[in-house]
Amino acid sequence: MLPDDYENLAESVVASSFFANNILQCITTKNYWDIVMHYKPLMNLWYVGLLMQVYVIIPLIYLLLYKCLKKSRQAVLLCTIGLTLISLFLYVLPYFSTAWKFYYLPFRLFEITVGGLVVFIHTKIKDRIKCILTILATIILIFILCSKNEIISVNFMLILTTIMTVIFLAFNNNSYGKVLYSIEILFSAVGKRSYSFYIWHQAIIAFLFYSVFPGKNIYSFVVFFVLTSTLSLFSYKFIEVPLKNTDKRKINIVLINCIIVAIIISGISLKIYKNAGVVRDVPELNISKDNVHRNMHAEYCDRVYSWDKDFDENSKIKVLVIGNSFGRDFANILSEWDKEKKLDISYKFYSHGVMQKIFERIKLADFVFFALNDSDVPQEIISFVPASKLYIIGNKNYGESNGIIYAKRGSSKYFSQTVELPHKLVEQNKIQVKIYGNHYIDMMLPVMIDDKHVKVFTDDGKFISQDCRHLTQAGAQYYAKILELDKLFS
Repeated sequence: MLPDDYENLAESVVASSFFANNILQCITTKNYWDIVMHYKPLMNLWYVGLLMQVYVIIPLIYLLLYKCLKKSRQAVLLCTIGLTLISLFLYVLPYFSTAWKFYYLPFRLFEITVGGLVVFIHTKIKDRIKCILTILATIILIFILCSKNEIISVNFMLILTTIMTVIFLAFNNNSYGKVLYSIEILFSAVGKRSYSFYIWHQAIIAFLFYSVFPGKNIYSFVVFFVLTSTLSLFSYKFIEVPLKNTDKRKINIVLINCIIVAIIISGISLKIYKNAGVVRDVPELNISKDNVHRNMHAEYCDRVYSWDKDFDENSKIKVLVIGNSFGRDFANILSEWDKEKKLDISYKFYSHGVMQKIFERIKLADFVFFALNDSDVPQEIISFVPASKLYIIGNKNYGESNGIIYAKRGSSKYFSQTVELPHKLVEQNKIQVKIYGNHYIDMMLPVMIDDKHVKVFTDDGKFISQDCRHLTQAGAQYYAKILELDKLFS
């Protein structure tokens, strides 16, 4: 693996071993749906961490409550209802970030505790009615799975899914027909082994697409299914089943072995993490084992934050760059081009309402560059910046992961590899070119081989981007040569 990816894997190993991967993901990646998550082998263990936190915290609450209130079953019921309502209330409140609501226990607890309420449900509803309710709940669950949140909001979808699952569990029984009962037996058999399948599937997916298959096809699916099924059955038989054994000696043997392995692997992973994931020289990223520099790429991109200042009183060309990390990339390109120190570069991270704060900078600026990213140009930008000064920085993309590129480093065609861009991104870029004309900085056309493929290496064999989004220093230097900035600032 490339150093950044190996470092991320190492920190995930340590966090997962202590059942805290959900906390790590919330702090680092934040967005579960980000494409980079596909290439994280332990990404799915955020959920295992969340479950383990439930298994520790909830029993302690119940145990304390049960002892203090003289083994009152009613008190446990009221506590469960209270925890469910509090968690649900936190989830629907608009004051917390999406990442918090996705990864942290207080916001997800209601999905688990509401299942506990099923234990207390007693009903004299006829079996036929139960059967109808179960089938109806199943149909709604299938509808939710197929809707892809295009019809209802994500928040409502989660709540509805939870309610339908409770109905399914509460009213499902074995008295409404042999056919449905047979289906239940089948799902039960699969369900018993589903934990092992869940544990293994993401690791297999990540490694296959990181270093073996460049995309989804029938071959990748067959390899994935065979590997995952084999490893899942192995871990189910030799880890899960022994843990269900009534023989404490066998349970202790499995647990002790697992703990020893976890400690050893965590120790190795911690060392890899401290070494920034560098285990070999990677000249394509200017990385050497003899000179390990943590966060070198992030530091290069984020150095632009220090340029958030007013213009100096001088005769230099005054350039204001506004935007997110893509804006910082472009500021670095300008800095790499400006060897003769012609430019006075100022940067501002864009957020709603920020334009009023930098109004004086806008007035003094000769050029104002705004990084488009994934949205249209905000009306605020158009209102504050004169059209004659405003230039739009286009999107850029170099694939999903450099892993599949790096895996072929022994190939004679290694440095000539290209990646195919998403069709939607290419079409959006063409539209933006037509809209903004000479005031559009096209970041993709200079590195495109044809109408849909882009380079991933500079002419001297360096990665243009370390994460397929942001520029390495070599990438910024490469763009400084090919963007024809001399014409722009002449």
